[in-house]
Amino acid sequence: MATARAINNIIPDLEGNLERDLNTLVRAVITDLSTEENSPVDTGFFASSWTAGTQRPRPDEARESVAPWSNIKPTRRGARSSQAKVEPRFINSIPNFKPFSKVFIGNRSQYAARALASPRSKIPQYVQSDLRNLINQIFTDKPKLGIAAFGTGVRGKSDNVRFTGGGIGQFSDPSSVFVDYETL
Repeated sequence: MATARAINNIIPDLEGNLERDLNTLVRAVITDLSTEENSPVDTGFFASSWTAGTQRPRPDEARESVAPWSNIKPTRRGARSSQAKVEPRFINSIPNFKPFSKVFIGNRSQYAARALASPRSKIPQYVQSDLRNLINQIFTDKPKLGIAAFGTGVRGKSDNVRFTGGGIGQFSDPSSVFVDYETL
């Protein structure tokens, strides 16, 4: 939440909060995708290969060339290998993203397309439902702005009235001054 500081610091404060929340979201998504709950697991290599960057991650890493997964024999029967190991490989090398930059989350395993199409993959359901809840949970810092409309409902003549229009909808009552607090 923004600290009580001068109003001229609102932009840096909000940008700082947005940057913090964006980076928290990216790491939370990668952590969620790196689980058996969302990613299909045979050896665990696919679930461990999620990463993020400012460019689309290339699916160019073979399981056979990365330890300890090179020593795990896949079952290829749609079942989890007893030696499977799920451990996010790139979580500590993810850069900090600036607000309004493009962020790509993807998988580096060569067989990512096949794994995504697997009947055991819950990634489409995660993106379509769980991700929205995660975004709402992380991005909770919404500024409250007080908006006062003077001149639309000031009784009588006044030198301070800058707006002489009639107002629209609930603001059309000339006998009231409206103050509205809007959550953005």
